[in-house]
Amino acid sequence: MLDRFRITTKGRYCLSGGEDVPCLADVSATDFIELRRLTEGPLPQAGARVICYLDDLGMLDGVVLHGRPGGFVFQLVANAERRSRIEARLEWMRSADDREDQRKAARIVPVYRDVRIALQGARTAEAFVTDLSMTGAALILDRRPQVGATVTVGKRYATVVRHTPEGVGVAFRMPFGPLTFNERVIL
Repeated sequence: MLDRFRITTKGRYCLSGGEDVPCLADVSATDFIELRRLTEGPLPQAGARVICYLDDLGMLDGVVLHGRPGGFVFQLVANAERRSRIEARLEWMRSADDREDQRKAARIVPVYRDVRIALQGARTAEAFVTDLSMTGAALILDRRPQVGATVTVGKRYATVVRHTPEGVGVAFRMPFGPLTFNERVIL
């Protein structure tokens, strides 16, 4: 499959009788799904049954085919109707990626646009805010953290939700309130 058909989404997987492990899933089709754990946690063996919940697709049941560094590939176990619903959702998500603008909240261009980003491992980077909404921001920066990474934008905790040609889009953990949100806001 071509990369343009792949959807990456956050989720978690659970092994029988085990703990939930946060992960990222790369989904190209309903046949095989690749999972990468986001934190330390157990990895299943080939042949093990696994259940995962993906934010954009819901609960999926499968059998592990083989391991990978930091993750594994599993084959979905689902009837034709369930596969059809998942394929339809994937197709909708792919078409949403092609749309000009998916963001729901109104955006502004703030007066103060330079901001420091705290990345994992106590690293920091300088960024430039291209636009800002009550729920997130578009940032230009050189080193892009991976989708799903937690960062601090100024003093606000955020999650990287997408890559752009120039940087990233982030969603704030706590949105701005209507009384504090204006073009003079400082991140």
